[in-house]
Amino acid sequence: MADIFVSYTSSDKDWAFWIGLELETLGHTPHIHEWEISAGGDIPAWMEDRIQRADRVLSVVSSIYLTKDYSSWERRSAQWAAQRQRPNFLLLAFVDDCEAPITLAHVKRCDLFGVSEDDARARLKTYLEPPAKPIGPARFPGAGKPAQSPAAKGQAVSFPGAKFALSNIPIFVPRHFLGRDEAIEAIDAGLKRYEGRVAITALHGLRGVGKTTLAAAYAERHRGDYRATWWIRAQTADTMRADLAALGVRLGWVAADEKEEPALDRVRERLRHEGAGLLLIYDNATSASNLRPYLPMGGAARVLVTSNAHAWRGIAAPVEVRLWPVNIGADYLIARTGREGQRADAEMLSEALGGLPLAHEQAAAYCERLEISLAEYRQRFEATPERLLGGAKDAPAEYHDRLTVAKAFDLAIEEAAKLHPAAEPLIAHAALLAPEPIPLFLFSEGRESLGEPLSTLLADDGLDEAVAALRAFALVDREIIPDERNPAIVTETIRLHRLVRIAAALRRQGEAVQAARLVLIDAMAAVYPDNVFNDPGSWPRARRLDSIAFDLVCGASLPPDGAQTGASYV
Repeated sequence: MADIFVSYTSSDKDWAFWIGLELETLGHTPHIHEWEISAGGDIPAWMEDRIQRADRVLSVVSSIYLTKDYSSWERRSAQWAAQRQRPNFLLLAFVDDCEAPITLAHVKRCDLFGVSEDDARARLKTYLEPPAKPIGPARFPGAGKPAQSPAAKGQAVSFPGAKFALSNIPIFVPRHFLGRDEAIEAIDAGLKRYEGRVAITALHGLRGVGKTTLAAAYAERHRGDYRATWWIRAQTADTMRADLAALGVRLGWVAADEKEEPALDRVRERLRHEGAGLLLIYDNATSASNLRPYLPMGGAARVLVTSNAHAWRGIAAPVEVRLWPVNIGADYLIARTGREGQRADAEMLSEALGGLPLAHEQAAAYCERLEISLAEYRQRFEATPERLLGGAKDAPAEYHDRLTVAKAFDLAIEEAAKLHPAAEPLIAHAALLAPEPIPLFLFSEGRESLGEPLSTLLADDGLDEAVAALRAFALVDREIIPDERNPAIVTETIRLHRLVRIAAALRRQGEAVQAARLVLIDAMAAVYPDNVFNDPGSWPRARRLDSIAFDLVCGASLPPDGAQTGASYV
């Protein structure tokens, strides 16, 4: 098997990635600069080193490729090496019907354009195999014409050999994209559930769980299904308006110099009548109500939304993007770091990271950069999680310009506080409790112990509104938990992801932490059953409180008068 340097130009990136993955499937090692060079990397130095060490150079040849400087340098270097000292060093994969320069006319080539994906795959495999005569009898040439491929029949095929669809996707799907096949199937089912009318699917989940990456991966995998895929920045009304107007310009629906308001009206109207075959991706939408005015109001476009908010059932089919299970997280850590012999350590680290993909990427980047083991990272993480979660050096450039796990959650808490003033103190207090479901009655019935202004803010429906504000940014889950011994008894609770808990706890420092613990102890005492030892009916409530009290009392001194909390372990 060979190390193969893949030479291509940016307009043929889809082809290069497809070829690279096929090379891996065949057992080769492809070298593609977008897979290997980090932000700020020295591309010419990397190119020189990789070509020097490669067994072969494979040029992804198109009419544009033949005109670009970088690709010409790579191709000519390989031609020179093949002529002087390395026979068969240059491989040619033509991806459009362009005329080869005279200097390449003598080189055996592989044409991948104008055929189905299966045909292209077979051609590439045959091209890379050593020459040999066929085994067994040859097919009689007069046996009839072979069946046409899907591409020859004009059918859509989901690989780069199909006619290139319009796309402005700005997201690079990571090389190690794992564990999302079921989610992609759910997206596809949601988008195809209606015939002849708009279908909307909304991806929601925790920050850093990979919603945007999943949307880009779906679009890439199904690009042959759509004549255009358009990415819309949905954080604000201004970005949505600008990106929809840009869509109109690219499709020829509006003139480039047309004013925005009439351009938007024209785009909305054309989407109503000509939306079939379009996939619109609204990334990072804040809420259904803010997005609604910018959605197609009719027609047959397909719409995919990503959001931290969970409330989408009014306009879309929601798909929750879940945390990685331990086995997938471990697979990622091993693939990303190359630590093949550290499976047990990878599983323990994935568990510690709570299955959050962004945290896994930061951990893997840290291990690779400092050349430490996964076990060593876990030890450092357990000692100072806040330091590693906030490490900007290891945050991926693709995630909101190197937003770390810690900063992502911190910003989310600040945004939630704008929706309701009790959101920030509520989650900061909850972060001091054990990582178990927290009964909401602790804050509703014990609110007067929490002091002002929080006590007043949680009155009436204030607690529900504060929880809703936190849920709007995927900071807490609201759950109804049955009692372990009597499932008929249920408790409304909130639950914090372990990394959210770390970020929220950092919002209180020094004496403020001690003060918050003391008021929580007072609230616990206020709601704890009075006669727990003689009243079995109170045990379910006591068990629910006992499960969250341990971290609280271990980290706090008792009030000056020595008052007890009433907690016991039933």
